[in-house]
Amino acid sequence: MKKLFYRLSSNWSFVKLFSIHAQSEDGERVIFPTRLFFAVLAVLGFLSLGAFFFPHVGHAQECVWDCDLGSDTLDNPWGNSPQSQLDIAYCIDRDCVIQNLTPIIGPIPSANTNVTLDKSPNSTCTNGGNSDVTISGPVVAWLRDASGNLVPGSPAQASLSITIKCVTFANGGTGASTLKRAVVPKEPRTNVFGASSGITILASSTTPSLNSPKGWTGCPTNNNGILTGDCAFPIGIVEFNNNNAIATELPAAPPFLQGEVFRAEESTRFVGIRDCKGPADPTPASIDPTTIQCSVGGGQSLALLFFEGNWSGANAHTFNPKSGSNPYDIDISSDPSVIILPGTVVASANGGNPIFPTGCNDIPSQNVERCFFNARDFNVVCKTGDPVNLLVTGQLQDGRKFQSTDNPTCSNK
Repeated sequence: MKKLFYRLSSNWSFVKLFSIHAQSEDGERVIFPTRLFFAVLAVLGFLSLGAFFFPHVGHAQECVWDCDLGSDTLDNPWGNSPQSQLDIAYCIDRDCVIQNLTPIIGPIPSANTNVTLDKSPNSTCTNGGNSDVTISGPVVAWLRDASGNLVPGSPAQASLSITIKCVTFANGGTGASTLKRAVVPKEPRTNVFGASSGITILASSTTPSLNSPKGWTGCPTNNNGILTGDCAFPIGIVEFNNNNAIATELPAAPPFLQGEVFRAEESTRFVGIRDCKGPADPTPASIDPTTIQCSVGGGQSLALLFFEGNWSGANAHTFNPKSGSNPYDIDISSDPSVIILPGTVVASANGGNPIFPTGCNDIPSQNVERCFFNARDFNVVCKTGDPVNLLVTGQLQDGRKFQSTDNPTCSNK
């Protein structure tokens, strides 16, 4: 099942899982599994806020496990520490958007965050680490008031780019890997998070409900409070004078150890970050990390599993947007022991709103979970010969999330 990394026009990615070869570290269990998984999402594939990511020639960039991030099992958003009562919450995948922003009408906006590892030597590292991790992609952001409630009119499309520098990772012989980054007293903040790390709130979006957001204090707005230009907030950490200050701001909070701002564990597919933000900057290209203040925010997620998908059970198959029930096979042959929870399965086409299947059946003889969807319920408008990008998501019995895709050809007859 080896594949090259590529991205569909809908921004869904399939990524090859690369092995990470790392030095051993006492007390840590860690390695990347030999079995390959692939992940797709609304979690991804933008590096440095824009261009599609492809491995650069001679540049040792790899995906952290399946590359794509999903929200945690409760679809909680990530958040950043309040400053002047301004708290930014944001979804890094579409499940989180659906769960937290149900009033949004129309196509679900893009929220695809990926995690990549740059193994090129980092000469600035003094902590034993030599690799950088970047979490980046389109997200959906909104403001929360002091009570944690959504500020009406504030939801917006946004771009996230956070680079954690000098990450250490360990490799053991028992099948689990750990990547982590802790801070020490008087460590320069830009040695921990890249100086350009931040979230940029976009003034416009192709999703009508996210177009012309308002309420973004400190950003360029008109007399009605509507955003008139993109606006960025720096994200990172402060500089701590001593270990007591670190223990106060970054206490041990499992799975984080004291002082850790980033941790990723292969055994549980956990990816977590603890960070703070600075005030709004109306010139996104010049955000200033020295303005960052704490208390700590951040988020916790699960790397997604990817399973191959097949619409209507054929290799050269078509999608008739006017038809009724059709089977969609979720291929679990890469890990036949997994159990898909049928009640969690939903599907969407061309980025539209998700629909539930009419039913799902386990087919052990074929190593698939077969779910049935009414094609006309997708509300797809397509021309004969156009690809139809199908995305199926769900949850496994052990709490992990998966995504599956197929792109049959439209047959609008």
